[in-house]
Amino acid sequence: MRMDSMGKGRHSSPARKMKPMILVFCEGDTEDVYVNLLKTRYRIPMKIVSKITGQRISPALIMRHIKNERLNGNDTIHTFLLYDLDVDGISEKIQRCQGIMICCNPCTEQWFLLHEKEQYAFLTTEACIQTLKKEPGWEDYKKGSLSETQKQRLWEHREQACARAKTLTDFENPSAPLYHLIGLRSMQATEV
Repeated sequence: MRMDSMGKGRHSSPARKMKPMILVFCEGDTEDVYVNLLKTRYRIPMKIVSKITGQRISPALIMRHIKNERLNGNDTIHTFLLYDLDVDGISEKIQRCQGIMICCNPCTEQWFLLHEKEQYAFLTTEACIQTLKKEPGWEDYKKGSLSETQKQRLWEHREQACARAKTLTDFENPSAPLYHLIGLRSMQATEV
C-alpha cells in the first residue's frame, strides 16, 4: 500500500454529545442519600456534588463543575441547588449561584413529611423531624440515612409529595420545591 493512499476514506468522527445531565449541589448526607435514591430509580445521567461543596457553595464552584462535566459547548446540564434554609446565610449564598433553587424550609425532612401528609403550619427543624417520626415507617428515622421501608415510601408517594409541595409557597416555612427536580427526572427517565 502506498503511503499517499493511507488514511484516505477516513472520516473524522463528530464531536461526542452527552445526554442531558442533572447536576445536584447539596450540603449534606440527608440530601445526598435522597438524590442517590432517585438516581438508582431513574435511569438518567446525574451527578451529585454534595458534602464537597456544603456551605462553601459559590458561583465559581458551580461553573467549575459544569465546565468539567461538559463534553462540548452545546451539552445540556440542568443544575439544581438542594439546601436546607435553616442554615444561617445559606439563602444569600445560593441566590448568587446559577441553578434551580430547590431549598427546603426548614429542612429536607419537610419534603419527606409531604410524602406522608399535608403540612401547612410553620415548623422548626426539630419539630419537623419529630412530626415525621410519628408517621408509619419513620419511627426510627435518623438524619443522613434512609431505611429500605423509608426509601420505598418516598418512591411510592413522590407524586403525592409533588402535588402537596406545589400548594406551598417556595422558600417560605414550610416548603419543599423538589417537584422541580422530580418533574425533570420524570420527563427524561426510564423507571427501573
